[in-house]
Amino acid sequence: EMSTGIASSLQLLSSSFSFPLSTYTSQATMKNIASKLRLLFLYLIACEAYSTRPIHSVVVVGGTHGNEYTGVWCIKQLEANPGETEKYDSLNIKTLLANPEAFMANRRFIHDDLNRQFSAAKLSIDPDGTHEAERARQLDELLGPKLGEPKTDLVIDLHTTTSNMGITLIVPETDVVMTQAAAYVLEKCENAFGDRAQILMHPLPDRHARPNLGSTAMHGLTIEVGPVPQGVLRHDAVEKTQHAMHCLLEFLDRRNKGEDVLGELKRKYPDNVVPCYRSAQAKKPGEMSGKISWPSADHNPNFPSVLIHKSIQDKDFQIIKRGDPLFVNLDGSLIRYDGSHGDEVHLIFVNEGGYYFEQSGTGIGVA
Repeated sequence: EMSTGIASSLQLLSSSFSFPLSTYTSQATMKNIASKLRLLFLYLIACEAYSTRPIHSVVVVGGTHGNEYTGVWCIKQLEANPGETEKYDSLNIKTLLANPEAFMANRRFIHDDLNRQFSAAKLSIDPDGTHEAERARQLDELLGPKLGEPKTDLVIDLHTTTSNMGITLIVPETDVVMTQAAAYVLEKCENAFGDRAQILMHPLPDRHARPNLGSTAMHGLTIEVGPVPQGVLRHDAVEKTQHAMHCLLEFLDRRNKGEDVLGELKRKYPDNVVPCYRSAQAKKPGEMSGKISWPSADHNPNFPSVLIHKSIQDKDFQIIKRGDPLFVNLDGSLIRYDGSHGDEVHLIFVNEGGYYFEQSGTGIGVA
């Protein structure tokens, strides 16, 4: 009863096993394998469909964290200058201030981190009464729904970080279009600013499991620029964010119009390899990626009981090895990296101010 495609997949995969599938004589076993292959086959069809269809509806979001003013400035500038988006005539571009109350209060959030509220599991239960839980449901209805066919093709979420991350383009694992777009933007940003830019992939292949706001749409890409203090506007950070955003919109518009943007990428990356960091797997529910957590003070869960060692301050994306200094205790003694994520890893979001909050997940990111 297997379709031709699944039968072909079975034939193809049999060559990669260390033993021939013909050795399986159990009918139940064969049905089980066929069932799993059918799911794989349908998944690949879906991936192919979403990687080739045009993207039209785009929402540019600022203020997901209320004290990250750069994104709010960028959406206000788009609203004040409609010609900036009208030139991408294959796109229907809208703007959204994600958390107005937190923005007005110049706070990351009111009760909880809004960018941790959008997993299908959280959205499918009754809200816990916090402002961000209620706001997440409003945004899911507006942009999504998460559990269904979203109204929005793409959410571009604009963020800043207190860490020295430069221009970082954050994409979800398995999203072919966003990884292509990130490769395009990466090259454009490095040429424009002579500055390093990075792609960071979060290891959450299942869109329904992703807790970030961008996952309400069919596609999501986060533009993160730093270092920028919280509650502060910097002209250079705004320019970098705007440039990355416009390069992304340019890529989508050109792709929709059938231009050979992938051919350009292949010429720019002749070995077909685009530099990319992959964040460590999250160990705590609701987090986007894995971290090296720091201990917090007994009287205040948002106050670390250690300092980040000076040797890694502002050294985002650089390697730390087992035994290297990581934290400093109150008595001046060192805590060294214990290899918990591997003997050599890259540190990201080093001393990010938002990660002092228990609700956002305390610690240093790992890639």
